[in-house]
Parts: sequence; structure tokens; C-alpha cells
Amino acid sequence: MAKQIEKEIGHLYKTYANDLFSYALNLGFDRDISMDAIHDVFYKICLDEKVLNKIDHIRFYLLRALKNRLLDIYKQKKETVGLPSESTIDDIPFTIHVTIEDLMIKAEEQEMIRSKVEQLLESLTDRQREIIYLRYSQECDYEEIAQIMQITVPACRKLFHKALAKLKKNPYSAFLLFLLIN
Repeated sequence: MAKQIEKEIGHLYKTYANDLFSYALNLGFDRDISMDAIHDVFYKICLDEKVLNKIDHIRFYLLRALKNRLLDIYKQKKETVGLPSESTIDDIPFTIHVTIEDLMIKAEEQEMIRSKVEQLLESLTDRQREIIYLRYSQECDYEEIAQIMQITVPACRKLFHKALAKLKKNPYSAFLLFLLIN
């Protein structure tokens, strides 16, 4: 592999590894499996470095490739324990772990707010939590989200707006959206 390609892949890894890791954890995978899947994605790029020339939006490509790899791992894991392997994207639960900086609020207030935000997120379906995460935390557009979640763009928009409508019914929703955006 040429030095330039090695540098480019190394730069991509440094730039996106943390976001990919966070996404994998939020999909419910443990740390080791998440890192293995990320390494698998980058290994695949190393094997066929020409793939980089074909990619317009690298962040989107990496998120989608990681989710596909994690789904493969999930299917293999189900087969190992003797369960049917007809897994779909919908079988993977999506959670968002909220963190708030200690310097912003006193510890007691922080726990109360974290609890309210988690309760608010728990009111959403797994798919709604995932779409909120991809839109706000990963800053994906509707087309990217639709492809990652394997749904149509209109279905993506509808799911997103349903999630927002559900969140807006709660008085803590403005605070949650502020946290997700920042």
C-alpha cells in the first residue's frame, strides 16, 4: 500500500473512529465488538484502497459500513446460540447515553436532568432514537439516514417528524434538543 494511501486511511481513522465507536455503543454493542467492527471496516478499505476514490461522503460511508458489519456480527452471534439468523436492522436496539458536563450544573441537578432526558428518550421507539442520534449527533442528512436505516427518504422524514412530535409533547424536549445539537 502506498505511503499516501496509508496516511489518508490513518487520517480517516483518527477523524472518524470516535464517532463510529459512539454509534456502535449506542446500537447496543460492547466496546470490544464495536472496536473490532470499526477495525474490520478500515481493514476492508485497506484491502481495496481504490474504494476511497468512489466515495463522495466518507463519514456517511463509514457509518453505513459499520452498521452493516455490526449487523453481520449480530447475525453470527444469534446463529452461535442457536437462534434463527433472519436478523434485520430493526432487531438491533438503539439507545442514547446522555452525558452532561459536570461544570454546567451541580451534581444533584445533573442527575435529575439526566434522568428526565433518558425518560424522554425512552418514550421513543428504537428506530426513533436512532434517527434522532443520526440527525443531531452525527449530522446526517435525510438521504444518508434513509440509506443507513434502509428505509425510503419519505419514510425517514416521517419517522423523524414523528419522533420530534413525540418529544415536543414533553417540557424537557427543548433541553434535550439543545444537548443533542451541541
